[in-house]
Amino acid sequence: MSYKELNLENLILISRTIFEFDHFVFYGTLLGITRNNSLLDNDDDIDFLIDIKFKDEVLKKIKKENNFEINEKVCNQYFVQLIKIKKNIKTFIDLYFYINNEKDNYIIEKHNFLSSINIDEHAIHIPKQLVFPIRKKSFLQEVNLPNKCHELCEFLYGETWLKPLKKNSAY
Repeated sequence: MSYKELNLENLILISRTIFEFDHFVFYGTLLGITRNNSLLDNDDDIDFLIDIKFKDEVLKKIKKENNFEINEKVCNQYFVQLIKIKKNIKTFIDLYFYINNEKDNYIIEKHNFLSSINIDEHAIHIPKQLVFPIRKKSFLQEVNLPNKCHELCEFLYGETWLKPLKKNSAY
């Protein structure tokens, strides 16, 4: 089995497990689905953004699945990483918990690329119109996507988001 196959399996399992909570794919998972119409080759994780008000309930449901181990070494208030090992391949599921204040026209993602949750200037303020209403992908009905995938990828990765880069060396 490849990373891609295992990630797709994880994507569908987690999506089905937390279907009733406000969540959607994000970061590399969103990039792959939007740009390539599939997951990224050789990516070792999938990424979700989930409303922080559901964090306890989401983790409770995921723990019931018994398929994942929580990587306590990297977790914080806004981020939980799950590990799954299958056929000696270790994959990760990254759960980013966003803040959604009703009065704001953006949601806040505090963990992000920099992982410096206590520095407000490092938080990403994602315009709500790029995210809501959350929608489904035609070929992956279980998977939630943000409202405007192309625009959100450009917001996150810049104007050159359509050009593939090599992980850990090109960005």
